[in-house]
Amino acid sequence: MKRERGFTLIEMLTAMAIMLVIGAAAVTALVQAQRVTQGVAMEAATQENLRAGMHFMVRDITQAGEGLPPGGISIPNSSSAVSALNRPATTTTFNSNYVVLSGIEPGSAIGQLAKGVTTTGTVITTGANPTDIITVLYADNSLVDSSANKYYLNQYPITQTGTSHNCAGTFTTAASVTLDSTCFDMPGSGPTPIAPGNLMMFENEYGTALEYVTGVSGQTISFASGDPAGLNAVSASSYPNGTAAALLANGSVPTTITRVWMVTYYLDSTTNPTHPQLVRQVNYPGYPTTATQTNAPQPIADDIEDLGFTFDIIDSTAPSGTYPNGAGDAPQPACWAHPCSSNSDTPQQIRAVNVYLAGRSERPYQLGNALTFFHNNLSTQVSIRSLAFTNQYNTSATAPE
Repeated sequence: MKRERGFTLIEMLTAMAIMLVIGAAAVTALVQAQRVTQGVAMEAATQENLRAGMHFMVRDITQAGEGLPPGGISIPNSSSAVSALNRPATTTTFNSNYVVLSGIEPGSAIGQLAKGVTTTGTVITTGANPTDIITVLYADNSLVDSSANKYYLNQYPITQTGTSHNCAGTFTTAASVTLDSTCFDMPGSGPTPIAPGNLMMFENEYGTALEYVTGVSGQTISFASGDPAGLNAVSASSYPNGTAAALLANGSVPTTITRVWMVTYYLDSTTNPTHPQLVRQVNYPGYPTTATQTNAPQPIADDIEDLGFTFDIIDSTAPSGTYPNGAGDAPQPACWAHPCSSNSDTPQQIRAVNVYLAGRSERPYQLGNALTFFHNNLSTQVSIRSLAFTNQYNTSATAPE
């Protein structure tokens, strides 16, 4: 009888050892593949987050100055050209020697300090340098009335007589304006009708002024004191210039109103220090109270580590393209005083904005035996349609003789 043979103990142990080695290698490869996949997903999410924030900033900066007067919008200022207009996203005011708001208002190193976090998520590190902020202004020339007329808000003056189209509105006090429904039917149609929190620019032959809407009732828009900007009902004795009251003091003349958007971008690293956010602020928050505020800040990107802006500035005395503050990387215009010296650049001479945005992954991932964050950044340059209104391309008709 033939004896049946099986595996010996040594053979079984050898086979088991080989299987354990193969299994361990497979598990290691699987874990590594999982970590790589997780890392790629985190890197993609970080990149997408940065791109989303950059998209919003580019869209608004491109429109800077659209529909605004070439010299900017006058703001309340004293007889010695001193102003005190509150600035969104900070506890400070715009430069006290400013008398107009331009399409772009730089804010070099006046933002919050950038914050980092260790891989444990428990220790927050603080950067040494403040981040930048930027404020851009542009007119909303798309606001159409609620009636079938489809008239635009700034199509006709508030009061207009003796013409083919009469407008019997009233603008006799800086505290309110009443529009004629035959010229504009309040509050306007579209996704954003006129509402508290809006900014209105008054414009006539005597200049411009900006006021903050505090109420809308029927055809009347109110501009009560106590607004978060500090625009309404300012003291005429302290600030006789750059106000709606100053425009009225010169007599009754045709005056138009236009809604203006003031958009500010800044880094918020205090609300949630472990996940700093890029914030888009439209106009001013906090009215009538913080709990019921109009235009609340809107976070548009998470885990942002840095925000910076520099500017390409054309010298008005040398329109061929020289940069008084450096080769296109000025942190802000040299001139913030009024009047400016002939050799100083102003925000009206900004031709392009250089934007830098840096961020990290939402959480750390395993790299070898250590935890680490993904870090990435985006930078771009946004050309402005025209803020300087300088003719750089002379033709035979415009060339100097």
